[in-house]
Amino acid sequence: MPEPHDPLDRVRAALTALHLAERALTDEVRRAHAAGHSWAALGSVLGTTRQAAFKRFGTPRDPRTGSAMTPTDPADVVATTERVFALLDAGRYDELRALMPDDVARVLTRAVVLDTWARAVADTGNLVRCEGTVVELPGGEVAPAGPLLGTVVGGTTLVCEAGEWHGRVALGQDGRLLGLLVAPPGATGLAF
Repeated sequence: MPEPHDPLDRVRAALTALHLAERALTDEVRRAHAAGHSWAALGSVLGTTRQAAFKRFGTPRDPRTGSAMTPTDPADVVATTERVFALLDAGRYDELRALMPDDVARVLTRAVVLDTWARAVADTGNLVRCEGTVVELPGGEVAPAGPLLGTVVGGTTLVCEAGEWHGRVALGQDGRLLGLLVAPPGATGLAF
């Protein structure tokens, strides 16, 4: 087949090749795991950790339902992270609460969440934008490309009127909000 001449056609062809290669990689990783190779061995070949390899390529069954768990799209994690902080800054706790399971909402109450953010606003002003939002694994490792399983963390720089904060949200497999952190830039030893 002749190579396309139009640069956009070449981009389309390269994108198709990339999707086919990603599908082939997924198939081969799953075959290797089914043949008895550990997630640690697969992670080593892939240049990542066993957890990152599992989160990208694993196919666990939900013990509650017996159904395969559905991976999370990293773009959804980014969008949810930025939405959480926009809702927080707007004082729209009820909408934030709708994102939380009941056990989380018992800890992240209206008073706890809004009082904490009010202290941040008193220091640096209101949120202007989220910047550089990334998806990570709970231990802080950058998440592998592609759909992910299990708990993930969205991290972003909260650019405010007169300063910045580091914002983090932990999201469960179902996309529900499991944790919310606002810390000074460069803070270490965070819970997630």
